[in-house]
Amino acid sequence: MNNKKVLARHFGRMSDSYDEYANVQKYMAHSLHKLAEKSGEFETILEIGCGTGFFTRLLATLYPHSQILATDISPEMLITAKSNLKGFSNIRFAVEDGEHLKTQETFDLIISNAAFQWFNHYQNAFQNFYDRLAPGGYLLFATFGSDTFQELDASFKWAEQQLKLNISERHGPSFVSADTLCDIMSCIGFTAQYSEESYIEYFSSVRDFLTSVKKVGANNAIESSKIIVNRKLMLLMMEYYTQTYSCEQRIPATYHIVYGSGMK
Repeated sequence: MNNKKVLARHFGRMSDSYDEYANVQKYMAHSLHKLAEKSGEFETILEIGCGTGFFTRLLATLYPHSQILATDISPEMLITAKSNLKGFSNIRFAVEDGEHLKTQETFDLIISNAAFQWFNHYQNAFQNFYDRLAPGGYLLFATFGSDTFQELDASFKWAEQQLKLNISERHGPSFVSADTLCDIMSCIGFTAQYSEESYIEYFSSVRDFLTSVKKVGANNAIESSKIIVNRKLMLLMMEYYTQTYSCEQRIPATYHIVYGSGMK
């Protein structure tokens, strides 16, 4: 289970470096922007997890006459977003845990890019979104699916076997499947649809890949974790990762992207 206080602290520390390393998040933002454009016009918009404001800028430009409430769990991220978006008069900001919204406002669109993977209880979160949508309103999102970091996961499992470690938890965050998300939305009452794609980013080494994850604040925030990460395990994991997956002296990291759409 993700510890939200730790998560907010990690993202806050990386608010200055986030945009430099958030390549996949930017790719997702542009794809989600196209999905929003196809979905119609919206007067009131709630953004969950605005981060530094990269996607918020796309939204505010697409809907210049809409009122946007941009939220994030990290106060430091919001400071950066405010600075990046000070030329826009149609954006408000608020510190919010998107999974446990405090706002009681109603919106035509609730939208989120690369934030839902940090939720612990999707059923409650999506019910809250449904309750805060106007009739005919939309929930649109892009998040990471269950095959994200498949190379890293397989490499850790191999290293654990070599060291005869019995570790049940996954190293790093676990990601939910697209089918699960769609089932939850449908049960709540959304008319739900989704699509999936794989995005592969390449790095010069496994260490550089792990650094990039850390630089966007997405390093491990699992509460009460019993995961043992020692030097020998890490070295074995990186050796296997390199030998098994490297291509033309580059290291691949797979991101499984899920795009979801739900109408109330």
